[in-house]
Amino acid sequence: MELNKNLNMNIYNFKDIDKWIVGNSWINSEIVNLNEKLGIDIGSRWATSQNERNAAKYIHEFWKNEGLQTYHENFDIETYKFINSTLEVEGKQLDVKPYHRCPSVDLDSDMIDLGHGTYREVSEKSENIKDKIALIYRNHEPFTEQEPISNRVAFISNMGASAIIVGDPKSGRRMEYSSVWDTRDPESVYPPLPIVNTSSEHLLLLKRYAQKNHKAKLKVTTEFYNAETSNVVAEIPGGIKGEYIVMCGHHDTVFDTPGGNDNTSGAIAVIETARTVKKAIDEFKLKPIIGLRFITLSAEEQRLQGSFFHVNNNYDSKNKPKYVLNCDELSTGNLKGIVLGFSHLRNFLQGQLDTLNEDLKVHVMSQIDGHSDHFPFLEAGIDASHPWRWRFFGRYPSCEYHHEPPDTFDKLNVKDLKYYISTFSRLLIRLSLIPIEQWPKNPLTKEIVRTRLDEEKNFEIRTG
Repeated sequence: MELNKNLNMNIYNFKDIDKWIVGNSWINSEIVNLNEKLGIDIGSRWATSQNERNAAKYIHEFWKNEGLQTYHENFDIETYKFINSTLEVEGKQLDVKPYHRCPSVDLDSDMIDLGHGTYREVSEKSENIKDKIALIYRNHEPFTEQEPISNRVAFISNMGASAIIVGDPKSGRRMEYSSVWDTRDPESVYPPLPIVNTSSEHLLLLKRYAQKNHKAKLKVTTEFYNAETSNVVAEIPGGIKGEYIVMCGHHDTVFDTPGGNDNTSGAIAVIETARTVKKAIDEFKLKPIIGLRFITLSAEEQRLQGSFFHVNNNYDSKNKPKYVLNCDELSTGNLKGIVLGFSHLRNFLQGQLDTLNEDLKVHVMSQIDGHSDHFPFLEAGIDASHPWRWRFFGRYPSCEYHHEPPDTFDKLNVKDLKYYISTFSRLLIRLSLIPIEQWPKNPLTKEIVRTRLDEEKNFEIRTG
């Protein structure tokens, strides 16, 4: 590994390259302008909406004007929109927000309090659940083995519940747009019954109503349809055809939020890193051995459909990217390192990070992480990673507006993002210049990964 690190440093004057990258990415940053365009002028970007289509067009034109080879990767997705949703008990209107892909429903039914919806709690009341609306907390039961929400929901559905009302863990009658699907388990993609969110305060009220045998009127009207969207791709060719390093991050958001943190921050990181790397390569007349592919992905918030499309239509067992870096919610915390999905690049990548002299560490997830667009790459046995931002410590209070309207442009941390971009630019240039034979071999297959996922899917992913 020392040979690899020193060989890179001896051939190229990285001191001058790094100085140029840091200065250019900080002084000539386009972050504020990009944030104003995406986060203010365009705003919320639900995949397939006109706003999201405008964002994709803008990103494409931005990269094209910077001299990058860029194109749209067009595809259709299964999408939907909510026409209306109401929750009423005894004439009182209560907080409600449908979950991801909640089907239309019109109920006037008894309710049943199932606590946290654990296997134990549901089993104890199994004879009384049929045709009732179940009430559960989203968070986990204290001191017990954590059960994924997808498992809890599936078991309640199997007991015959007509719908589920979930209490949002946030206080102040706040609710976020949520889902119960677990990417590790393909069977959880479509909710098995109608599921809606309510505020933590109104869940407590509903529990009282349930004790008094009051009925709840729950109505949701959802329109499902297929529509076109696109990933936006920019490429810097390498010396070896078909060899790529990928950096990606989604440009779409959930309903009714501009997503300053989730994920205007990650999309801008990809856009600006591509621009910075292109300028550095031109400035120093560098000749990458491995090509660089930058992607702003669509439909992350709709079951990672953009990432799945890209992986399924560009890679196979004989044609994998050497490395993937996925950027999501970069204003959640400052950069602490890189988190890999698999272990065989750990020492190799740490060797390159060490040359940056930033005390950044490489870690490896103990479980395959299904929370963002790196998952489809991981599922295909591709070496994918995400930045270490907030897990275990260092989470910013300003990021607590996840999937809510207040996740506005001001939630994007400009100073942090400049550091992310300069660091990623320095790292990706180094990696692109390393000969193929010096990269560790990737021994993974989709079958190996699927076996591991089937073992892990019944356990919550550890984040703290």
